[in-house]
Amino acid sequence: MKPFRENFVDPARDPGPPLGHGGTLDLHVERAFTLPEVADRLGISLRQVELHVADGSLAAIDVGRGAVRRDLRVTDVDLDAFVEARRIDARAPVGAPFKAKPDGYIARRAARLAGVGGCE
Repeated sequence: MKPFRENFVDPARDPGPPLGHGGTLDLHVERAFTLPEVADRLGISLRQVELHVADGSLAAIDVGRGAVRRDLRVTDVDLDAFVEARRIDARAPVGAPFKAKPDGYIARRAARLAGVGGCE
């Protein structure tokens, strides 16, 4: 491993990544929320937010230091996309039949109760 001084980059020689107008890096994000803030904004539990991040339905950015010090943030753009993807038609009739996913929770529960798949 090289000593620190050898890894030093002189900004005069290497300006780094291309910058936007005004010499700043253009980020198209106004705000990044912590997971508890996301839970509060959506009116759900922190555990539900963590599960949405884990299954990939809600995108998050790890701003921590590796797996040991993981610290997740959700950008306002990703939160808006998550809400739009889950929006339903309010005009749907009350009591409309629920269409369960063939590999979803209900199918797995029915299989477990029936003793299929070695899970009893």
